[in-house]
Amino acid sequence: MSTDYSWHAIAVGNRLLGLYNFVVLKAPPTWRIIIMPMASDVFRHREINGVKWVRDGEVMHFIKDGPDTYTLRVVAKPGRKRLAGTSIVINGHSGAYEYVDDGKRRVLKLSFYCDVTDRTVEIKIEGVKDSTPIYYLTQSQCH
Repeated sequence: MSTDYSWHAIAVGNRLLGLYNFVVLKAPPTWRIIIMPMASDVFRHREINGVKWVRDGEVMHFIKDGPDTYTLRVVAKPGRKRLAGTSIVINGHSGAYEYVDDGKRRVLKLSFYCDVTDRTVEIKIEGVKDSTPIYYLTQSQCH
């Protein structure tokens, strides 16, 4: 059975403290997440229905898409932060996205405020070639 999307829980944790979620990404079916051990920080979290969501922290992994590799960085900050770019709705929340040229690669920056967890989440994908991921990412889960 084939699907036209894939789900990826972007989370960190250990056996003692448990799992802390940043976001659950809905992504193109060809994406595979390559986990970078020790490439994360969690300073604060909020538990919603038994699930811990990072309110202050960041994580970096890689996305493998066929022959292409992209850098994925997710940053969560407490409270509502200023959103820059073109307006968009992400799983019912107001957000924005923009493309930034960092001099080497094109970076997609997508951010939104989740009122349930009281945090602003920023998703950065470095090296993405087109706008296809936006369709999927807008359906990602944040709580």
